[in-house]
Amino acid sequence: MDLFQALPALRRHPLLNGKRIALVGISTIAHDDAATYFEISKPKYWKQREDGTTSLGIGGIGGSIEQGETIVACLRREVQEEIGVPVRIEPAHASYLIHEWQIADTLNLKPSKKRPTPLMVILTPPRLGGPGTPDHLAILAYHTSLRGDPMPHDLFGLLRIENDALAKFFARDEWPLEEALDVPGLTTILNGQPPTRAVLRPILTARAFQLMVRADRA
Repeated sequence: MDLFQALPALRRHPLLNGKRIALVGISTIAHDDAATYFEISKPKYWKQREDGTTSLGIGGIGGSIEQGETIVACLRREVQEEIGVPVRIEPAHASYLIHEWQIADTLNLKPSKKRPTPLMVILTPPRLGGPGTPDHLAILAYHTSLRGDPMPHDLFGLLRIENDALAKFFARDEWPLEEALDVPGLTTILNGQPPTRAVLRPILTARAFQLMVRADRA
């Protein structure tokens, strides 16, 4: 899907005007009354480092858009597959454009039933080069409230961060898993045994959300 098909108003943005941008994913920063939840990536996405540690990505809940699928349908399907509960999409009062891992702009997007207002529009470099390669890939991230107790279904695990612990967790670029679990307000729900020397590192949607937390905009 083309980003401008999903959000036509962005076509006129000076940073995006004339660009080819492929919308490749939908994700959510999902929360309940007490905490915010992030996915812990599957083992096939873990990165082994030279020092013997394994980097586990912490991301937003979501995934790729299927052929012919709308934004809302994709979000609801991915959330149901990954954590097994419905969510309520919360229109954002402001949307943030994330480019080159900085908050590049605050967007004023009008919500509608077909086009709920995203919390973040995240631009990343294209994966491959060559003819027809878009200038950017994009992920739309939404703020949602959970309608039940989430469990990791099609995930390795969930990281639950209580609201008053968000700033402490995202103040660092990564955490050794054992050290993170000693932080009050942080818990994991896992579908397996993590590596003995694991670090948690925000990626993609969680990395963009980290920028917002650090800028006191979350």
